[in-house]
Amino acid sequence: MELTETSCDICNSDDRTGLFVKEGFVHVRCNRCGLVYVSPRLKDHLAGQVFSGTAEMGDESLSGSQVKRILFEVKRLEKYRTTNQILEIGAGKGWFLEQAKNMGWETWAVEVNAKAIDRLEDIGLKHVLNQSAELFEAPDGHFDVVRMWDVIEHLQSPRKALERACRALRPGGLIRLSTTNFASLSRIINGPEWVYLNGADHIILFEPDTIDRILRHSGFSNIRIKTRSFNLRRKLYHPEKDLTKVPLFVKPLRKFIDEMIRFSRFGHQMIVEASKY
Repeated sequence: MELTETSCDICNSDDRTGLFVKEGFVHVRCNRCGLVYVSPRLKDHLAGQVFSGTAEMGDESLSGSQVKRILFEVKRLEKYRTTNQILEIGAGKGWFLEQAKNMGWETWAVEVNAKAIDRLEDIGLKHVLNQSAELFEAPDGHFDVVRMWDVIEHLQSPRKALERACRALRPGGLIRLSTTNFASLSRIINGPEWVYLNGADHIILFEPDTIDRILRHSGFSNIRIKTRSFNLRRKLYHPEKDLTKVPLFVKPLRKFIDEMIRFSRFGHQMIVEASKY
């Protein structure tokens, strides 16, 4: 396992404080801007995404309720439809783009995982870019919407990917993304054993303040952040093992917390929207 040191992706600083080590990976916080990231990280991180990675994970088919949720999201994007072009960075198995295509959108995908690319082509997507999120080439000002769903935490340089996304959007276009929330109540309670802390794969961990900061640096404005869900699951990845112990006093309150947390910034998932200047 060959590792390489890295600087903060937002401010390029090397001034940082170590937070904890999980499975050999050091998680640090930038002392200048607050970004949490893994350093050193796997030198061949991108190769891991090409030949395995999370693009191959997930359901082999969707339930009716899952399709309904995707259709609801696509319908919400109608007010942005001007060029009729939509781009998903890290499209995975293409569940979202498949529904967008069925609703008349011209769909584009950026994906590096070999099996995911085969799936995207099988469902009839014409524009599949086998390029990394940081280096993809798409027409400037071409898209009404760019989507990045549970992707940004896997990237070597989220800032470069966001800058390219901004360039690809038309003026007034929308970026819509999701990522885990390092500032969530779930992470605070579970500590380093929280399920979403996996230093081989989740290498940059955002909070509301740092996702806002990197979006502004990348050319976006009118940033809206919502959080949702409370997750008590703990896990090790190497070897893979679920850890079932959770604080007993939390269990009776879990449902109540899950309902109320969406009114705060402490949910375990951030849903973020922003506009191009």
